[in-house]
Amino acid sequence: MVADGTSPAVERRRLAFELRRLRTGADKTIEQVARYLECSPGKISRIETGIVGAQIRDVRDLLDVYGLQGEERDRLLNLARDARRRAWWHEYAGVLPPESARFFGLEDGAATIEQFAGSTVLPGLLQTEAYARALIGSARDDAAAIALRIELRRRRQPLLTREHAPRVTAVVHEAALVAMVGSTATMADQLSRLVDVAGLPNVVIRIVPLATGAHPAAGTSFSVFTFEHPDDPPIVHLEQLTSSMYRERSKDVAVYQEAFVTARELALSPAQSRQLMLDRERSLRGGS
Repeated sequence: MVADGTSPAVERRRLAFELRRLRTGADKTIEQVARYLECSPGKISRIETGIVGAQIRDVRDLLDVYGLQGEERDRLLNLARDARRRAWWHEYAGVLPPESARFFGLEDGAATIEQFAGSTVLPGLLQTEAYARALIGSARDDAAAIALRIELRRRRQPLLTREHAPRVTAVVHEAALVAMVGSTATMADQLSRLVDVAGLPNVVIRIVPLATGAHPAAGTSFSVFTFEHPDDPPIVHLEQLTSSMYRERSKDVAVYQEAFVTARELALSPAQSRQLMLDRERSLRGGS
């Protein structure tokens, strides 16, 4: 089973696409719609890109402009209501960039998640609390903010084992297994978790060996989300130090999808990757 796409972030994005489709179908410009609603063109643009959540009254007014009635109108109004639901990750808005809330919503509503980690850091979904603490604790935040960020990362973990869990494929550079984040014990426990998570029926972890040469995804880290609903196209997330970036144009998404496939093909098989993780863990624990 896969995620059913009921995350409010996914619903906001779907509503944005629907409203943009209706406007272009009505042969109206953003400026014309803004004049009708007596608001700025920027507001309409932000609604149509999902940057801001649309107020119910704004959606009603937009549907009036586009002449939409009947069941389709009711469906979009209900979608607008669902898109305004608050999710658990909004509790952490004060310690995260605004774009991060969108990331957690997309992650929560995805049917598949393809992650490439080309740096020395493992993806957040795969991190133990001790690993996350060592990583997040290196930032220059106050203790309270660090504690909240660690708690947030921990609360994401059940995504992998819940009902309707997404299918996750993580392609990780071997450098992330070698870099010492925290103590030796922390890294050994982290590798043990990777082995356990790789055993889940909906998770695949593949390691790109250190000896691998250049390839399109080298040196980058990104996630590609796909969704169950046919009206929700894929989206790419790129994480920065202080913000998040998204790529939604089909041509851009295709570049990242192709880069991911190339990295996956260069990686070790799941079985070979598991053995490498086990060997690294044993080495850290002083085994032969």
